[in-house]
Amino acid sequence: PKPPVPCISILSRSQAHVRREQMGAALVPLLVSVVLMVVAAARAPAASAAPRAFFVFGDSLVDNGNNNYLLTTARADAPPYGIDFPSHRATGRFSNGLNIPDIISEHLGAEPALPYLSPELRGAKLLVGANFASAGVGILNDTGVQFVNIIRMGDQLRYFGEYQRKLRAFAGEEQAARLVSGALVLVTLGGNDFVNNYYLVPMSMRSRQYALPDYVRFIVSEYRKILALQADTADSCMHAAIEL
Repeated sequence: PKPPVPCISILSRSQAHVRREQMGAALVPLLVSVVLMVVAAARAPAASAAPRAFFVFGDSLVDNGNNNYLLTTARADAPPYGIDFPSHRATGRFSNGLNIPDIISEHLGAEPALPYLSPELRGAKLLVGANFASAGVGILNDTGVQFVNIIRMGDQLRYFGEYQRKLRAFAGEEQAARLVSGALVLVTLGGNDFVNNYYLVPMSMRSRQYALPDYVRFIVSEYRKILALQADTADSCMHAAIEL
């Protein structure tokens, strides 16, 4: 049987007593802890071994440029983004420098996985993996509607299926299956379902529909459906859920 794909899932949760303007500060130390846990899971390969492939799904915390190829307002292609990146240019990462996937790739001993929409993602670059994340998305399809054109989770998983077909065409069935089954998968979702949905405007549709504890339970149930779809897309995926 194929070995499972190690999959780190990050789900941002809110607490009833945390006000909207406090959410960012409250999540920072938790996010740092999660990054350390993910990096620990991404053990560097032996010197003689090829780095593991790396697949990334989620939102702006892990998007490394997919939204640059979309007509959307959720973009990070201008300063001050990228001012501390090695090139000192905005790359589409929602960061002044490296982001979470970059740090994990360094620990894997690999180059960063390219955005799936990048025209450079072809040939041997497919062996590194791919980043399917898109800033603005959430667990729910109605999250981030103000950004107009973003890659929602259903489309990210569809692109993952396309990627696997391209990989098989380039590397062959056996090597492609081995690469996917041995890859590291990072999923980070949930923050936008609060900031860009539940708390987006006073008396938002979701806040009128659900009390906060009920909303949390609802998005957790929807998140589990996404993980199930992802497992179907990748054939085998072991999910280690980290809840914030």
